[in-house]
Amino acid sequence: EPRSPPPTSARHPHATHAEGRMRSFKAPVAAAVVVVVVYLAVGVVAGIPSGKVIELTEANFDEQVAKGPILIDAYAEWCGHCKQLAPVWDALAVELEGEIYVAKVDGPKYKALAKRLHIQAYPTILYLRDGEMREYANAPRTLAQLAAFGRKSWRLTKPVPFYKAPNNWFGRMLGVAFRIPGAAEAAYKVLRDDGKLSDVTILFLALLVPTAVGMMCIFAADLWVVRGARKASAQARHRHALLASQRQQQAVRAVAETGAAAAGAGAVGRA
Repeated sequence: EPRSPPPTSARHPHATHAEGRMRSFKAPVAAAVVVVVVYLAVGVVAGIPSGKVIELTEANFDEQVAKGPILIDAYAEWCGHCKQLAPVWDALAVELEGEIYVAKVDGPKYKALAKRLHIQAYPTILYLRDGEMREYANAPRTLAQLAAFGRKSWRLTKPVPFYKAPNNWFGRMLGVAFRIPGAAEAAYKVLRDDGKLSDVTILFLALLVPTAVGMMCIFAADLWVVRGARKASAQARHRHALLASQRQQQAVRAVAETGAAAAGAGAVGRA
């Protein structure tokens, strides 16, 4: 004859104790799982080095460099040494996963960025960190050597001069200046191909825009100067009026004092 389980109050004390231990064990495990999930989510959002090579462009360079230390391979499609380095560079990204970003930039394709990095030959390996740039040169391009350079031995390399580093405020300003010709060329193509404008019209617009901007700057400067002059003039008039009022009050007090002194002398003489 089947038996029904005993009521909870009648269950064996050892079974109740085991269930309590199981519940106390599940709580920290669940908390640990939540912590791991949150850590992974934050890592994805924050951009922890993922073990993949990042393709740098003029549009994403500053954003990627701002995330942390980064090794950059400046290469060219036609460069034989660059092709030999490519598999090592991919392996380096895996080796430095979670530690250092590994990126590459096509120098001939992104000329403005190549100028900003002062690329003179291919391949060129650079290390950017804390507003400084160092070049990996005259050393074997092996996985072990490159990983050691990214982790520690970069400290033994002297950084390039301040004005050549692309990851400080001066380098970012140069980056904007280097992008101007490319932006102008792109605007010219849009006006010519999509807008169907002639070269003469485009030249007129190119001259008109800086002229209009210059006139607006002159107007703003003139307005600022005129307002400043008017304010200074009003302040000067106020000071002059205040000084005149003070002198008048002093004169009135002097006359009153003189009259009082004369009256006192007359009274003494009559006495």
